[in-house]
Amino acid sequence: MHVDFLTLACLRDDLDGLLGARVQQVVLADEHSVGLELYAGRRFHLLISAHPQHARLLLVPEKVRRGVEGETPLLLLLRKWVRGARLADVTQPPWERVLVFHFEGREGPCQLVAEIMGRYSNIVLVGPDGLVLDALKRIGPDLNRYRVTLPRHPYQLPPPPPGRLPPTECTEADVIGFLANAKPDEPAHRVLVRHLLGISPTAAREVVARATGNPETPAQAAPPAALRSALVELMAPLEDGSWHPHVALDERDQVIAFAPYELRQLERREAVPDISTAMWRYFRARLHADPYAAARQQVRALIGEARARLERTLDQLRAQAISEEEVQALREAGELLLAYQHQVPPGANQVTVPDYTGAPRTIPLDPALTPVENAQAYFKRYEKARRAAQEVPARIAALEADRAFLDQLAADLELAEDRADIDAVREALADAGWVPRSRRKGAVPGRPLRLDVEGFPVYVGRNARQNEEVTFRRAAPDDIWLHVRGLPGGHVVIKTGGRPVPESVLQRAAELAAWYSLARKEGGLVPVDYTERRHVRRIPGGRPGLVTYRHERTRRVRPVPPAEAAERHAEPRTNT
Repeated sequence: MHVDFLTLACLRDDLDGLLGARVQQVVLADEHSVGLELYAGRRFHLLISAHPQHARLLLVPEKVRRGVEGETPLLLLLRKWVRGARLADVTQPPWERVLVFHFEGREGPCQLVAEIMGRYSNIVLVGPDGLVLDALKRIGPDLNRYRVTLPRHPYQLPPPPPGRLPPTECTEADVIGFLANAKPDEPAHRVLVRHLLGISPTAAREVVARATGNPETPAQAAPPAALRSALVELMAPLEDGSWHPHVALDERDQVIAFAPYELRQLERREAVPDISTAMWRYFRARLHADPYAAARQQVRALIGEARARLERTLDQLRAQAISEEEVQALREAGELLLAYQHQVPPGANQVTVPDYTGAPRTIPLDPALTPVENAQAYFKRYEKARRAAQEVPARIAALEADRAFLDQLAADLELAEDRADIDAVREALADAGWVPRSRRKGAVPGRPLRLDVEGFPVYVGRNARQNEEVTFRRAAPDDIWLHVRGLPGGHVVIKTGGRPVPESVLQRAAELAAWYSLARKEGGLVPVDYTERRHVRRIPGGRPGLVTYRHERTRRVRPVPPAEAAERHAEPRTNT
């Protein structure tokens, strides 16, 4: 289902209430979408998306989050021309799926054109001289020689389809002519789409449903007068503003359609306050929208690259690893050559001599070296192997600890609830030296969640840095420490104050530990370990939040999120 002309006409009328609003913020929500925050007594959030399958334009109920790392030329120009500007007008070219936002700002007047046309959708910034400043999708003459959308070229509206009639000018005689030229058994709604401007398949089916009671009525069976009357009825809000936004529902109460009129073509329908609400409900169900999907995917890729480099290094080190038996065999070869050097003939490739148990042992030789020089070569190899035997396992252990830290960061990323949490994961990668520092300024690390459970303060770490703080800065030795068993996740601490902890408090803290871990995505009961904080130790040389613990007990709980009231106890954080 697409956002059609009538939908945008209804939205345009709604946006009249925002004229004069100041643009507070401009963001790229993803590679297809721009978000504007407007202030008109209160904040409004406008989303414009040129997604090829889900193009849309609507007011959304929550702040549009930045999801694209870096600054594109279009974003820089939007900040220059649109941020801080006032919305002077919103216009819609006749019968087009286009809204034009007219802004007055410090750089002068400009237009932001939202072309919501399916896979041809675009977002274009036009300067006061009518020239394109930039566009989300730059269209050169190689793609469309009739309508170029490039910087410093005149902006042109999409050309109207030839041979189509405006619905408001359509007479009953016109309808009779349309139907007469229809193909055998062709549905009437297809005939209307083919001959009328601004009529989408949904609108055409609605006209036929109102005229005949069946949206699939064939053209040959459709009464022209009734079709003309239904068409006039559907177009009436263009003059009087009598919009009636509705959504249609399936048997599972999922939104399957939206329109700025009552959808009589569908059995189950429901009125909504405005057309933006209708679109929000429809697209939210289909996109399963993660407002931070793009930012999350970028950091996920960085973690994947760091893990791949680490695994390659581990493979190389494991190939270099040598057993203690092999190390001692090199030393013994050197000692045996010195002991039996008189038995080694000149230029020999190998020699067989008794080992320390009296069993024969064959020792390979370099024929260009004397027996003593061969022995010295074995001693050199022994020293190198001995050092490697001592150093390589330690390096492997350190890299395996780094791998565990990457696992924790991957879990932090999947559980991140906002942009600050995602940025904290990227900064942790930078602190570890795996990625460059982000150019993004002003990010403030979040603080641990604090809740009050039956009078006991409970702290929850929601990423590696917060885990470090909760466990080693907030907790006293006799506090209770909890963590899900065998999976990355948050550290949870119950501040006991020397008091015994009731079972109900321990249960609630365990449920929180399960919730702030990857186990919450698996469902079912989750094993959570708990012990006194005195029994928790940092892994020597490990990254923040990596610990070992002992004297633990385990209980199995279901992941349960913080209650609404408990969430209000969260320590303040700054999101940017």
